[in-house]
Amino acid sequence: MMFGFRTLFALGLFGVFATGAFAQDFCNTATHSGESITITSNGINDIGNYNYELWADIGDNSATFYTDGSFSCEFSNVNDYLCREGIRYGMNSGLKYTDLGHLFADFKLTDPKFSTYSNVTYSYIGVYGWSQDPLIEWYIVDNWSPYRPNWIGKSTEGCDECGLRGTITVDGATYEVYVDKVQRGSIEGDNTPFTQYFSVRKTKRSCGTIDITAHFDGWKSLGLELGNSMYEAKVLGEAGQYPENGNASGTIDFAYAKVYTGEASTALHAPKFAATQNQNLQVFDMQGKLLGTVSITQGSSLSAAIKNKFHSTGIYMVKQGSAMKKVVAK
Repeated sequence: MMFGFRTLFALGLFGVFATGAFAQDFCNTATHSGESITITSNGINDIGNYNYELWADIGDNSATFYTDGSFSCEFSNVNDYLCREGIRYGMNSGLKYTDLGHLFADFKLTDPKFSTYSNVTYSYIGVYGWSQDPLIEWYIVDNWSPYRPNWIGKSTEGCDECGLRGTITVDGATYEVYVDKVQRGSIEGDNTPFTQYFSVRKTKRSCGTIDITAHFDGWKSLGLELGNSMYEAKVLGEAGQYPENGNASGTIDFAYAKVYTGEASTALHAPKFAATQNQNLQVFDMQGKLLGTVSITQGSSLSAAIKNKFHSTGIYMVKQGSAMKKVVAK
């Protein structure tokens, strides 16, 4: 998937700059932005560079999806409700997870206390997707309500591999990994048997960056292989109830939600940025507009070159390969 600079700017990939002042502080400042669409029935479609989906078994439901990747969800009188936005690779894509580059997701949950929930007995907040060949539904759960989901696979009869399979450490936190076998509706149709993988964080959080690929690698280290054909990777809000009484209601709002390939927005190590002989560097303003290029030689002043080229002082972003740097031209 190819992205222009404006899309990359929105995706938060430039939070990895060596200068921390420009790092995107989405946990404190993020709000919904961009164009939006609201749907009131089950559906799947694209908005901007993202794909979204709403699914619920019954009830009066809706969801609003934004071009910046964020979304909000509202459900009423459901048994199970899923609302998600991110990347869709498609049915039978033929792409293994190792073909996708390094996947990350950023998320910010607006109401971590789930104050609007009524009759909800489980809720999963994190990243979600499917793979095919074989068919696997997978979850990375960073938040939940009302209880931490540690029952997964424990009641499945005749499944020796179900239940807790081990722990992995990702993003500095411990996750318990569970496996379950189920047979019900799936992306391949009704009553389809499939396997579920869950990474469940030991301590919940309401905002942060999730290293999706690290979870995939962690599952593999436990002998849990994903399918050979990745279908999707999306930030997820799911809620429901068991036993099913058809009266779970509430809202889930992600003021910030992005799935992307590249460097984590909270990564500790930024790409190296160094001027080389006669290197042409792209220069952007702080709104992401390409102004042009500058050519500098080893040891010369990048700030002076920008001021001389564009005849103006101010703050600029300069791009070299995949690295970005904030430059103040005085």
